[in-house]
Amino acid sequence: MSIFHGEWNNKAAGIVSYGSTGGTRAAEHLRGILGELQIADVRDHPAFSIFTDFENFSIFQPAELHFGVVQSMLDQTVAWSSALKALR
Repeated sequence: MSIFHGEWNNKAAGIVSYGSTGGTRAAEHLRGILGELQIADVRDHPAFSIFTDFENFSIFQPAELHFGVVQSMLDQTVAWSSALKALR
């Protein structure tokens, strides 16, 4: 167990990823790690594509369809953080 393990317990996290397939595999792996740290990850997960959400593969230009998912992820993270506050 890490000496910092307790600082992570009973917190909430939202995951945002990007890559050729939206970084979904990395995000799924991260979910398992967050579970071991007792961090509640929220359901909504914006996954940006390097091909469609970045101009010339370098300038971030997200498609409008992501805006709702990002807002939902943020709302869920705030709600879970508030709910878990009593456990901290």
